[in-house]
Amino acid sequence: MDKLLEIHKLTSSQSLRRSDLIDRADAQARNLKIDVVRNHSFELVAATINSFLAVAGLKADFSYSDYDDAFANADFAADADAHIIWVDLERYDEKGRKHIIARLNELSQNAVKPVIVAPVGANFEAEDPLVKADFSSIMDHLGGKFFDERLASFTGTRCSPAACMEMSRLLGLCTIPAVILPGLKAIVVDLDNTLYKGVLGEDGAAGVILEPGHIALQQKLTELARQGFFVCIASKNEAEDVEKLFKVRGDFPLRPEHVTKFMVNWESKSSNIQSLEKFLNIHHSAMLFIDDNMGELFEVSNKLPDIKMLWASPDSASNARSVGVYPGLLKSKVSAEDVARSKDVQANEERRRLREQMSPEAYLRSLEIKISFQLNHPDQITRVSELSRKTNQFIFNYKRYSLAEVKAAAGNPSSCVMTVSMSDKLIDSGIIGCLVGHKHGDTLNVEDMFVSCRALGRGLDEVVVLGAIKCAADQLKCSKVQVAFQKGERNGPAADFVENNLKAQTAAASELQYTFPQGIVEISMPELDVKEQSY
Repeated sequence: MDKLLEIHKLTSSQSLRRSDLIDRADAQARNLKIDVVRNHSFELVAATINSFLAVAGLKADFSYSDYDDAFANADFAADADAHIIWVDLERYDEKGRKHIIARLNELSQNAVKPVIVAPVGANFEAEDPLVKADFSSIMDHLGGKFFDERLASFTGTRCSPAACMEMSRLLGLCTIPAVILPGLKAIVVDLDNTLYKGVLGEDGAAGVILEPGHIALQQKLTELARQGFFVCIASKNEAEDVEKLFKVRGDFPLRPEHVTKFMVNWESKSSNIQSLEKFLNIHHSAMLFIDDNMGELFEVSNKLPDIKMLWASPDSASNARSVGVYPGLLKSKVSAEDVARSKDVQANEERRRLREQMSPEAYLRSLEIKISFQLNHPDQITRVSELSRKTNQFIFNYKRYSLAEVKAAAGNPSSCVMTVSMSDKLIDSGIIGCLVGHKHGDTLNVEDMFVSCRALGRGLDEVVVLGAIKCAADQLKCSKVQVAFQKGERNGPAADFVENNLKAQTAAASELQYTFPQGIVEISMPELDVKEQSY
């Protein structure tokens, strides 16, 4: 309970005291090395940031460049886990500002590890792979108190202590975890006294109260749903009452179409979340559970120890603020795959129904499945990097590629980035898998292979994985394959697949015989240097 209260305070309080946060870090947290290149002081931000990073299980040690308005000697240290460009753009005239923005975008292009640009003083248009820390909401909130010129000669920055603490909060809760850790995939939220004030079974659909904070929370959940997060409801209520609630209350920003799955019954919250694990095909560690009842939170944490949790306090506005900065919910870009994610998972219900009624071959033919393998496609680099960083269940080697690393592999004639896209008559799933490999002599070394959880369980794992390996080996003209694999906490599906299909190739370089199935799925390989284009 104390931890939940502390997290709620750190994510939502508007009256944090700097003295309570300075030099605090979780001794058990993962330690990061972060390199800061700057033209003004970062130390006030760094002093409190570990208190916020602790919510994501992180802490950081910072190394600093000299102050340099030209960023002439900026050097992104190879041993850092991430880099921060800390820049006050007010120090330049308009021409100088354009020059420095172009220079910082250029500097980031070859960085192997993630680069965060944290600008104040003017707008900064960040280009891939730069990730921008957006302080505009902090500036709007603090107004004229964001800067304090009187203290600048003592602190080394125009930013006020209050601004530095809020920027520390945003960096520590949102931006740094977003570039270091896999993002969350689902938000499971209660109804009564969480999405509104009141108890549906007692007050009725018309009687529950929607405060401004509840509206803000529902708007945030709607935004997250549109970004590709699974938004699910777990509530102890009658299903008919909840259905009526969403019909009657047109003032609810969150609509049924934004909800991936309703779990409305009198079962325990933990059992409902376990059912959601199976439905969504994700581990509970990728879920955030929000509930106003400490007893429910305690019950869920006992059964599902890796789930992330937020207490929904009686102050509804604070709950909206908490969700707005919770680690794992920040996306710098939204892909087509993100937009389709919820509908794709919902379509899995129909796929499961068909699979139960038909033979395996008839089931696959009925779906009219199309699988496409593409090589080194420049428009897919961002999606490949994103997929490598968020996949946990079907991943071979946990490489977690940056954009620069994907670009380097795609541009190397002895390497390949092979993507796998899938569609069927229900939905176009987009890019669902990727192989990164390198040629050594006559051997394809599979450095990593990762497949989205949405694509698992459709009876096509062999086509996707072995097909990608076959295409990559053919493209690089390799007669043997060796697979790098490491067992992690949650990549059991990948481990089982490797054990059953690639055991020999993990032990030593050896031949891999694979032929695409005939007449069951449509396979295409546009632009690949192979004779057959479809099977």
